Amino acid sequence: MKLEKKLIICSVVSIIIGVSSVLPLMFLMSATAQTNATPEPWFSIDMPYAYWETCNGPLDNSHMPFTFYVELNETNSVSQQHSIPLNITLTADPTKQPVDAQIEYYQIEVNSDKEHIMTKYFVVGTNSNNDFNVSILLEDFHFKRAEWFSTDDFDLANSGGGGGLVRQDWVSGIWSMFPLGGSETVSIGCSSTVPALREAETLTISLYRVGLVTFSGNSTVVTLTNNELVDQIQLEKYGEEGWLYNNLVPEDELATANLMRPVPFESMP
Repeated sequence: MKLEKKLIICSVVSIIIGVSSVLPLMFLMSATAQTNATPEPWFSIDMPYAYWETCNGPLDNSHMPFTFYVELNETNSVSQQHSIPLNITLTADPTKQPVDAQIEYYQIEVNSDKEHIMTKYFVVGTNSNNDFNVSILLEDFHFKRAEWFSTDDFDLANSGGGGGLVRQDWVSGIWSMFPLGGSETVSIGCSSTVPALREAETLTISLYRVGLVTFSGNSTVVTLTNNELVDQIQLEKYGEEGWLYNNLVPEDELATANLMRPVPFESMP
């Protein structure tokens, strides 16, 4: 009898520990997942274009959050910048979803034929209930489990966070080109992947769906998607210091195109 009581107590403690590992700030996560249906992705995403380039010297250090003690020039610094436009389409019909909103979490891994270059994160989401304000979710919802994923990685303030596209009342079937990019200037000798990047012949960019978070009333359901590979592209050398994958700009327009901004993103739906 004593042994049975101990087993019951241990079971209760284990449940409490499991539940306490999920810490949303405003939403109470359901203790059990939905049994009727597993949440499915609402979005289709692909990478029709990507461009990466390096150069000697700084690109523009006026936006840097820190100050170098020496003036950067072409002999004591190197830089890189990149552009990865994402083609995002809402494939689900929000008006037929039995929930209030859904946010999907994605991770991008960039590798060269030499070594790992970079990891980037972004989110995509919308509401299905017109009275549900989806824009507040990125600020007020936090989820963290080491063996799953942490929403802190997707924070705009995080160095790897790429932000994302979360729209109120997104219409099914309407696509949007979301510009995911960045730049870096480092002095020679600093820890950086730029020198290794410059020696690469090819770059591979892999896009993974990490998980889904579905909101319905007071219930918040987190679904792990096992790092589903959504899209993968390979960039080849382009020019002296660039790498390009292009399924977006006509070949006869590449020579005059702004490779960092191949399409006018602001004109997209």
